[in-house]
Amino acid sequence: MKTPVARLFGRAAMALALAASWPAHGSEKNFPTRPVKVIVPFAAGTSPDVVMRIVGQKLGDIWGQPLIVENRPGAGGAIGATAVAQAQPDGYTLLYTVNSVLCANPHLYGKLGYDAFKSFAPVSLMVNLGYVLLARSDLGVTNIAEMVAYAKKNPGKLTYGSAGNGSGNHIVMELLTSMTGTRMLHVPMNTNKVLALLSGQIDLAMEPYTNGVAAARDGKVRPLAVTLAKRSENIPDVPTVGETVPGYVADAWHGLFATAGTPPEVVEKISADVARVLAMPDVRERLATASLEPGGSTPAELRDIVRRDYDKWGAVIRNANIRLD
Repeated sequence: MKTPVARLFGRAAMALALAASWPAHGSEKNFPTRPVKVIVPFAAGTSPDVVMRIVGQKLGDIWGQPLIVENRPGAGGAIGATAVAQAQPDGYTLLYTVNSVLCANPHLYGKLGYDAFKSFAPVSLMVNLGYVLLARSDLGVTNIAEMVAYAKKNPGKLTYGSAGNGSGNHIVMELLTSMTGTRMLHVPMNTNKVLALLSGQIDLAMEPYTNGVAAARDGKVRPLAVTLAKRSENIPDVPTVGETVPGYVADAWHGLFATAGTPPEVVEKISADVARVLAMPDVRERLATASLEPGGSTPAELRDIVRRDYDKWGAVIRNANIRLD
C-alpha cells in the first residue's frame, strides 16, 4: 500500500512527465532549437532526394541546426508519408514529396496510412518539373499532331513505356490519350525507357525533365513536346503539348509538408525560410541545371494546389480504371 508521501511523489512525477511533453510557451518563436528531420519517401539519388539536400543545407545554415534527410522508399511513397502523418506535430519531422503521393495514391490504393488533407499541414511548393514526350527517331512522327493522326489511323498500335501501372508517366499519358481520343498500348517496364526507345521496344515514352531533357538534347530520340504550360528554357525549340491540345498540362511538383496540427507559427516560419533559400542565385542555378523550376508558395497556396491535382488526377485514374490494391 502506498503511503501519502509515495502517492505525492507519484503524482509529481506524472505532472513532470506531462509538462515535459508540452511545448514550452513561445518555443515556436525560436524554432528550431534542435535538429529537424525531413523524410523523403524515395531512394537516395532520386530528384526529391537531390533537391531536399540542396535546400536542406541552406535551411540548416539559416537555422543553425542540422537538417537531416532520411530516405524511406516503398509503396509509391506511402511508407514515408505514413511516418510523417504519425509523427509529433511540432515541425521537427517533415515530409518532402512529389505530387503523386498525395494526389494519385489515394485513388490508386484502397487503404493508406494517411489522408491527403487531414494528415498534413502544407508548408511550401518547392520545385516544379514537367515531362518530355519522346519518340523513337524512326517512328515517322515529328510532333503531337502527327502522333495523334498516326494513333487514330492505327488504334492500339503505338506503344508507350512507363515506370509501372499508376506511375506518373503512365497517368500523364492516360490524360493525353483521353484528351486526344486515341488508344495506345501501355508497356510497364523496369528498364531504362530511353534505351527501350533506342532498341525499338517501345514507340513513345513520357520522361520527367530530370532525364528527358538530356535525352532530347542528345538527338538519338525525337522530342515531340513538353507537358508544362510553358516551354522549357533548356529545350526552348520543343513545343508544349498544350500548343496542339488546348488545356493539356501535366506537372510533377515537389512539396514540403509538416504533420497536421503543427503550430501555424512554425509552419509559416519554415515556409518563409524556404522562400529565402529558393530565391538564392546559387540554389536557383543548381536547380536549373537539373531542369527543375524553383517554386515557392504560401501554405494556403500549396493546399489549393493539392486539392486541384487531387481532383484532376483522381478523374484520370478513375476513367482509366487504374487500381493498385
